[in-house]
Amino acid sequence: MKVVKLMLLSSIFFLPNLPSYGHLYGYNVQEWKNQKDNILIQFDTNPKTPIVGKNSIMNFSVQNLQTGKHLKDFTETVTVIYQGTDSSSYTITHKFDSKPVKDGDFSQNYTFTSGGTYGIFLRIDTLNIINVSRFTVFVSSPQFQITNMIYLLLPFMILIGIFAGVGIVMARHIYRRR
Repeated sequence: MKVVKLMLLSSIFFLPNLPSYGHLYGYNVQEWKNQKDNILIQFDTNPKTPIVGKNSIMNFSVQNLQTGKHLKDFTETVTVIYQGTDSSSYTITHKFDSKPVKDGDFSQNYTFTSGGTYGIFLRIDTLNIINVSRFTVFVSSPQFQITNMIYLLLPFMILIGIFAGVGIVMARHIYRRR
C-alpha cells in the first residue's frame, strides 16, 4: 500500500502540463473576462519578465467565454502605458496601429525603454461590441536586478553574521579558559 501511495505522489511531478480550452497557459497568464459580452482575453509575455532594451513579445488570445473557441474577425488596438513609480502618473509610451484579426490569437513585439510597471490596454472592436481590457507587466532593469540580488542574499548574509558572531564568542570563551 505504501508503494502505491509513493508511486501516485511521485507521478504528480511527472504529469505533462496540458492546456485547457485557451491557447495561453502557465503561471503568468493574465485573464480578463467580460461576462456580459461573453469574452475571455488571455495575455502573456515572452520572456515572462521583460528586460529593458530587449525585445519582448506580448501574446493575446481572444475567446468565447463559454465555448473556449476563438473570437473571429475583429480589430485590435494595443496601447502601452508606463505607470512609473508614482501610481497617479501615467504616460502613453506606444500605441500600435489597429489591425484586423481573423482568428483569436495574435501578438505584438515591443521593446520596453525603462524598468517598472506598465499597463497594456487592448481594445477589441467587433460589429456588435467594443471591449477594452487592461493587463499589468513588470519590466526588469539593472537597478531592479541589483536590488533583488541584495534581497535574495540578505538572509544568507545575516545567517553568516550570526554564525561568525557565535564562533567569535565561543573562541573568546575557550581562549579565556586556557
